Amino acid sequence: MENSGGKRRVDQATEQESPGRLLDLLITRLSEPAAVLDESLTVVAANEAFEALAGTGSSVVGDPLTSVVPALTREAVERNADEPGEYVTVRTGEAPDRWTEFGFDRRGPHLLCLGRERQVGDESALTALQASTQALFAAETEEAVATRIVETATDVLGFAGATVYLFNSCQNVLWPAGVSGAAGEDSRTAVNGDDDGVVREVFLSGTPAGLDGGDRYYPLGEYGVLHTAAGGTPALGREREGRSERLAGSARTALERVDRESTLREQAESYREQAERLTELERTLSAVRRVHRVLVDADTVSDVEQGVCAALTESSWLSFAWIGRAGDDGVEPRAWAGSGSDYLEAVSLSAGDGHAPPAVQTAASNRVTAVDAVAEAIGDRHWPRAAIARDFQAAISVPLRADGVSYGTLTAYADHPVEWDDSLASVFTELGASVAVAIRDRERRSRLAAGAGVELELTVKAPDEPLGRLAAALGATVDCTEVIPVDGTTTRLFVSVPGVGGEAVADAVEAIPQVDSLVAVADGDQYELLVDEPTVAGQVVRHGGRLDAVSVTGEAATVTVTLAADADVRTFVDRLGDSCVDVQLTARRHQPATDRAEDGIRGALEGALTDRQLEALRTAYASGFFEWPRETTGEGVAEMLGVAQPTVNRHLRVAQRKLLALVFDDE
Repeated sequence: MENSGGKRRVDQATEQESPGRLLDLLITRLSEPAAVLDESLTVVAANEAFEALAGTGSSVVGDPLTSVVPALTREAVERNADEPGEYVTVRTGEAPDRWTEFGFDRRGPHLLCLGRERQVGDESALTALQASTQALFAAETEEAVATRIVETATDVLGFAGATVYLFNSCQNVLWPAGVSGAAGEDSRTAVNGDDDGVVREVFLSGTPAGLDGGDRYYPLGEYGVLHTAAGGTPALGREREGRSERLAGSARTALERVDRESTLREQAESYREQAERLTELERTLSAVRRVHRVLVDADTVSDVEQGVCAALTESSWLSFAWIGRAGDDGVEPRAWAGSGSDYLEAVSLSAGDGHAPPAVQTAASNRVTAVDAVAEAIGDRHWPRAAIARDFQAAISVPLRADGVSYGTLTAYADHPVEWDDSLASVFTELGASVAVAIRDRERRSRLAAGAGVELELTVKAPDEPLGRLAAALGATVDCTEVIPVDGTTTRLFVSVPGVGGEAVADAVEAIPQVDSLVAVADGDQYELLVDEPTVAGQVVRHGGRLDAVSVTGEAATVTVTLAADADVRTFVDRLGDSCVDVQLTARRHQPATDRAEDGIRGALEGALTDRQLEALRTAYASGFFEWPRETTGEGVAEMLGVAQPTVNRHLRVAQRKLLALVFDDE
């Protein structure tokens, strides 16, 4: 069609373009990645920048967006399409610095997908790094920190691979605790003390190092090294490198925190264990105090054995206790207390049992047998099963021995596992020794009270013996009238030195280191000495003899002692000789009970009194408490014994009552 001017006129197209066509035209004019999606999120049009971003090497038209960009989910696309102006940031391709933000705009049945590339230093990456760092400080172990670090290095900072080496001081190696990405085979191998590689060098020098290929090594203080692999991309960029240095700093801080918290947990656990041990020790000492009260008050061997078991099971943690003595066939129970007493009938106490209970083991070895946790000892043994059935969780058995003689075994069971450390085991061991001494003394009293005995006269040479040194220094004879053992190392002696003044005696005593104290107990020449063992008089009593007379000169001591009729005289003399230079048996006389009525009263009294009662009575008698006028007051006797005066008064009243009962009860 021509106009009136003769020029050709081009008619404008009147057909309206479809929205899809317009979008198609639009994206071809965009320099940034762009695509058109249909309702199923399938790509219906895409520009070259988008196809390059996808990295498929071919057209993406007809492919679902979620397969072209797997990091984009349908939910994320629809959510952002409904909120114009919002972007979703995803990782695309394999390039370490390649990140893309996608925005979506709905145009009828179509979606316009617009993308823009971002660098790792952008705000989105920084946000991801901050989130990862926060998660890092939630890690509770060094291995968890290492794993979080390498994941952050690869997933957030875009490194091809990363490895965290942690230092093991016990083995002197740097071992790969965390490995992520293409870190290389070398990063999965421990670095020992003989290696001269860059990992070891960075750890020892504390200085970062880099390789030509872009790999970086960061020291993590005393904890190890962080290695980041660039994957053949040497240029990191200053901002990205700063991020990696910050990550290394965060790793070191996190490792310090884990180390500090681990130390605090170990300290707390140590304090808890110490508190538990102190609690166990205090409970044990409380039980020991109850046992010692029994040992003081018990009159017979049976009272000692039964009282000890009952005192132990009064504790809140000891369920069962028993005392037995070894025989030809095994261990025979003599006394027991607590819950589960049928346990003794349920287990074998035979000496021939290869899996014997603790008491049988102790009887055979004369050593402590301790089981911290009975449940761990079950195996094929029967006794732990029987113990667990009665809620016995731990056990300890100690020998009852005094002066080399066995008086049985003491075994206790606890209602929870117990760590029988040296402190607890030693307390029970000492307790066993105390119980053995008490049993020995009650048996000796019983034999002496029976009447018959053997009287021995001995000549003993012991130059360093305290009484011998005292006699030599004074040039006089020292007579010992009473011997009272105080404890295992101290003895109270009452002596007289006729014809020698008190000042001379005091001066002589000053030069004898074994004498702890000297007290004049009468107006005459009698004194009370507190001396350290060994002494001749003290050893005679401790070895089971009843001392009748001791006369000491500077050269030798003449001792008269009475033993029970069934005592082994040779063994007694040999034991006494172990602590003396020379012991000679000069006379031996058998004394029937009919000829020793006086001794019978004394033996019966010794059998009726406890150790403390007998000690108080002897001390009071020897110090002149019963003389008229009194040569020593009750306060003076209490001072000698190291106890309160009311305690002395109680002991003396009980002792006198028992003595009068022996005299008058038969009338």
